[in-house]
Amino acid sequence: MRRTLALALSLSLVAAGTASAQESTTRGFNVGLHLGGASITVEDGDRHGGGGGGLWIGYGFNRTVQLFVQLDGSEIDVTDSDVQGKWTMGHGDLGVRFHFANSLRSWVPYLQAAITGRVVGVDNPTINGSSEPDAALVGGGLTLGGGMLVYFSETFAMDIQADWTGGTFTQLEYDNVTIKNLDLDAQSARFNVGVSWWP
Repeated sequence: MRRTLALALSLSLVAAGTASAQESTTRGFNVGLHLGGASITVEDGDRHGGGGGGLWIGYGFNRTVQLFVQLDGSEIDVTDSDVQGKWTMGHGDLGVRFHFANSLRSWVPYLQAAITGRVVGVDNPTINGSSEPDAALVGGGLTLGGGMLVYFSETFAMDIQADWTGGTFTQLEYDNVTIKNLDLDAQSARFNVGVSWWP
């Protein structure tokens, strides 16, 4: 009886020690917010960039694989264009993240890939001093990226992320008219720093 009690007590202490040693999780529902910078170049032209932010919603099926949606927006500084106005850029990603996870570590590196929708617009544009209707270039692409989660607690982490998107703009929206079948190569890059939470 004493031996059985001692064994049960030892096992409970080992289990408690294992549970308390867990430093991170990547399973289940996950939300995040971030600030960051983004830049773009179209048809091998000059690169333009600026700051912004975004949000993240994901679900980890297991320790390694997570499906996610990410939305990013930024205002970009374009000073050498004939079109002057407020330039903005948005990305919408649907993708998969692969964690190199170990629940006993407080840091988790990852790689990710996504299908991305992308838009660059200009509000209240002026051309040679003349006001014009708002305009936007719209297209899609493929995003590859990676980053690092650094955990403050088991369910709350800082998320440092870098992404690169390649693809094309396929349509121009201008003055309530959509011009399709464009083929403008564009590459964009994003660097984000934020927080991620597993409620």
